[in-house]
Amino acid sequence: MSTNFTVTSSLAFGFLLMLCLPPPLSAQTGQSAADALLKNPTDFRSRIEIRNEYQDLQGDGYRNIVVPRFEYAVSPSVALRLETPYVTYDSGGPGSERVSGQGDLVTRAAWRAMQRDSFALIVGSEASFDTADNEKLGFGKTIVAPFMYAAINLPSHDSVFFPNIQQYSSVGGSSSRNDVNFTTLKPNLLTRWPNRTYTFLEPQFTLDWERNAKVGLTVELEYGKLLSNNIAAWVRPGVGVINKYELPQVYNWNMEVGMRYIF
Repeated sequence: MSTNFTVTSSLAFGFLLMLCLPPPLSAQTGQSAADALLKNPTDFRSRIEIRNEYQDLQGDGYRNIVVPRFEYAVSPSVALRLETPYVTYDSGGPGSERVSGQGDLVTRAAWRAMQRDSFALIVGSEASFDTADNEKLGFGKTIVAPFMYAAINLPSHDSVFFPNIQQYSSVGGSSSRNDVNFTTLKPNLLTRWPNRTYTFLEPQFTLDWERNAKVGLTVELEYGKLLSNNIAAWVRPGVGVINKYELPQVYNWNMEVGMRYIF
């Protein structure tokens, strides 16, 4: 199956799904969906998006990931998500062989458990399933990854601070593959700029408990723009800072581009 067919069919399915599902109250207000989401990022809104991420890895290897994502806002405080990545991977080096195919399917449920004037608390969990076409394209494990993050408004800077913690743990899968047990800490910062643009700074600290609690760090900076009342696009470069040669979660550098349609 080709990449184009896989991505096109996934996007078509997601778009039809969004049309068939009843719109949440937040989508019936008549307010510009894209502007509303940027102003209140913890008011969930249904959306469909696609992104392409290229990761430069150690040893002249690389990974390219095309990810259709579908998120349905059951209400402004509850959202369900589905991702169906298509992965191309080459380890680099002599005799390496490029492999491509479907990666691990990812689902997510999020709930805004608390909402105050300048503070919100979101909790939920992701689940990653061992659906990859090739062992090099996924973890080879079923993974549960509960998370919690806060949204703290910083009105003097037109920004929102998102301290985020998430724990990834394997709960099943191939016994021949390494167990997954790591924690990510992300002090993220969203800043709104004129002309319907924004930046999103995402430093990610990774503590890998399966590798003697080694700490890795990547830093990504997203620059995005609202192109219309429903469409946004972004570019997100990133760089590995700490332990990029020892932890699989840390790349040398990456580049991501994406677009979303917000209902």
